[in-house]
Amino acid sequence: MIYEFFRRFGVLMGYPFKWLFFKNKIYYENDHAPRKVEGGALIISNHICPLDYVMNVFVFFPRKLYVVASEHAFKTWYLRFGMKFWGGIQANRETKSLRFIVESVRELKKGHLVQIFPEGHHTDDGTIKKFYPSYLLIALKSGAPIVPVITDGAYGFTKRVHLMIGEPIKLTDMDVSAKPSREEMERLNDMVRQKVLYLRQRIDMQIEEERKGRGKQ
Repeated sequence: MIYEFFRRFGVLMGYPFKWLFFKNKIYYENDHAPRKVEGGALIISNHICPLDYVMNVFVFFPRKLYVVASEHAFKTWYLRFGMKFWGGIQANRETKSLRFIVESVRELKKGHLVQIFPEGHHTDDGTIKKFYPSYLLIALKSGAPIVPVITDGAYGFTKRVHLMIGEPIKLTDMDVSAKPSREEMERLNDMVRQKVLYLRQRIDMQIEEERKGRGKQ
């Protein structure tokens, strides 16, 4: 309870900084893309930099956004405290432990939101890299929908970051085996990644249309 109080207080206190550094414009893929996410959902994003999670904390506030993070975010006591405060779920690439899958499924089944970055790390050139399929296991085991939230990563005092929230991907509505084969997992992974690439292109198109509109004024 005390963690939740201070989390909400911390986000509210961070809003002045958000208005300066995280000015955003949110687009929606279509009428089925959620304006407000209800129940448990697995939020996936492309990963420009660590600020992507901070941005999404504001996007989904007041709901708590748990996040799957690497072991480096848990190295010291104060980092571990901060990750517990915000809802960090450790994915340890050194030990290759799959405990983060179990913990993520548990939070989703409780009706919470969990953020994961399928690329596994942020990119140095802004392009969308290959997806690791662990997020699919989380979605399949929990039954939670996947909600893609894509960003152009334009954070800064003189910038405006653009995001697009996509229509939920419900793997439970697809013809997926109880124990998916490697081929099925590869097909699902490619399908989700292509959706993310499409939404990233949509953002670029929206920005270009707005730029041209301003030029005509």
